[in-house]
Amino acid sequence: MLVFAVLMSACTVDPLKEIKEGDWNKERNVISLLVDGQIGTAVINRNGDDADLILYAKFENIEDLSKVEIKDIELSYGASTPNEVGSILNFANTDTTSMLTVVSGSGTELEWNISMKPFVSDLEGDWYIGEIGMYCDMWSSEDWGWEKTVMIADYLPAVSPELDNKISFVVEGADEKGNPFGSYENNAGNDNLYGDFSDESKEWDFNERFRRVPMGKGTWLRDFARNKVVITDDKDKEYELDLELFKETGELALKGALDYLPELVDWDDTDWVYEELAHMSNPMWYKLTKDYEPQTGNSILNLMVKDQLGESSVDEENKQLVVVIPDNGSDISAIEITALEVSYGASADVVVGSTLDFSSENTSSVTVTSEAGEESVWTIKLMVAPDLAGTWSLPSQIIYVEQEWGDKYTKDISVDFVNASKEYDNEVVIVEEGLSDGKPFGKITNNAGADGQYADYDMPDDDTVDMNYKLRHLLPTGESYWELDLNTLTMSIGVSKDEITSTAKLVPTDTGVTLQFEIPYKDNEPTWNYNNYDNYMCWSYQFDINLDK
Repeated sequence: MLVFAVLMSACTVDPLKEIKEGDWNKERNVISLLVDGQIGTAVINRNGDDADLILYAKFENIEDLSKVEIKDIELSYGASTPNEVGSILNFANTDTTSMLTVVSGSGTELEWNISMKPFVSDLEGDWYIGEIGMYCDMWSSEDWGWEKTVMIADYLPAVSPELDNKISFVVEGADEKGNPFGSYENNAGNDNLYGDFSDESKEWDFNERFRRVPMGKGTWLRDFARNKVVITDDKDKEYELDLELFKETGELALKGALDYLPELVDWDDTDWVYEELAHMSNPMWYKLTKDYEPQTGNSILNLMVKDQLGESSVDEENKQLVVVIPDNGSDISAIEITALEVSYGASADVVVGSTLDFSSENTSSVTVTSEAGEESVWTIKLMVAPDLAGTWSLPSQIIYVEQEWGDKYTKDISVDFVNASKEYDNEVVIVEEGLSDGKPFGKITNNAGADGQYADYDMPDDDTVDMNYKLRHLLPTGESYWELDLNTLTMSIGVSKDEITSTAKLVPTDTGVTLQFEIPYKDNEPTWNYNNYDNYMCWSYQFDINLDK
């Protein structure tokens, strides 16, 4: 046993000897380096014994290039250097290089060539706003969901004045981590206006949600570690933005995070534009370009004329606009324009105060030229509000349907509800009795025609499908009270002035008028038991009754 113990002790090797002695450690890398005046992180390149490290700085911010102090240095495990924090590097020679020695744990040296080059920021300079957009996720994870990218000005036209703004970043120095900082300005542009993320007509105000790039002057900091730009405005409010660079085009995007709030969607009173803006969007962004891109829009957003009744009707797809005036004997060959609004940056061949000649078929034209030089000719149609008094025929009734995830169409309701056609031989008699609070009023009588019957908006072979509760009260059978708001061209119908049962937009046509009623949208939950008629029971939203003289 003694002999065996001696032999065993003679053969034992310390397994930690090599680690303790450190001969294994040949690493001589620089992990990071930060010097006085440096901007950004060091670029490290090593191929064997060829070791280079590139620093970037604003030379004008360094007092003496021959005495640049090391602020921080990190080496590979066990390595050391005589060039410790506080030591000096010399970049005064012509190629702005210096040397740095790194010694491994095993004592092996490696000379690193340190270059300092002028810092050129990917942010610095003057930028123009190419687009202001948002991403909408409408439950895209579901089979029935969808997603899309939207230009915010398409939903909120008041944003458009931002599109000629110039955003400037000036580099003034770097912080202790090498992050560049400097001055910032969002200049209001030639129109001296900033975009407004609101729609007054709908009482929407999303400035708190979408104003992620501040107006006016401030400061900025580029956070390399998180790839963010932090802008602080002149009121010390911080705006934290993600930065995306597009190297191929030389553009960049400043992206602001939005609260994604699908749980707040109102399913009972749904306006999807509102929901996308208010709850279903994240993120929003400003895409910036070095070259100003003229705007291409050449639309008429609004045009009004003297003595106009109500708002103008704008048909963007067909480049048409309809205005309505009272039958007051005006000279229609010279109708004065009182309001005109065209696409941002565009111009028109008329201005407020100009006159339009409607003597040819009650139409005139306006040419709108975009900022980019693209022209479009708009047809302006003049309608003279009809004298409502008299006897009218009722030739058609049109219903509008738009499913949330499917069909959108317009039909004469008698196509599917055949009993609706019983109304089409009726006579509607309107009697004007006077003015009340500036509104004409009187009696409107819906008389059954030769068949002695009124429309029945149900399906005879399916008692679950009945639209009478939605439609029958709009233009009631027999005699009713009516009054007309001349400012909005809204006709109210009911038992009396104090008991109104329906309201309709009065839209003049070439042969008479249309009573345009809004009906409850999705006031039933879809059950899919109505077959095709589920569309009407749930998704219909407008009903037009056409009257002809």
